[in-house]
Amino acid sequence: MSKRFTCLVCGFPELEEPPYDDTGTATFVICRCCGVEFGYEDAGQSHSALREKWIKAGMKWWSQDAPPPDWDAKAQLRKAGFSN
Repeated sequence: MSKRFTCLVCGFPELEEPPYDDTGTATFVICRCCGVEFGYEDAGQSHSALREKWIKAGMKWWSQDAPPPDWDAKAQLRKAGFSN
């Protein structure tokens, strides 16, 4: 099993790369859940502002791939330590 990383915006725990590498450089990984591309969308907005935008838009699954069968956006936010 390969290592997974957590989205800094929505808390999705299955990113295939970290949002930023060890030097702080964005990896441009895109979260399948909220659609944020790290190094692009977060270049001009904070993670909390992007999170609020995603929440206000209804916390919809972004990817064309189906979400995990037990996916629950509110539970995901809570587990990541983000209030919703």
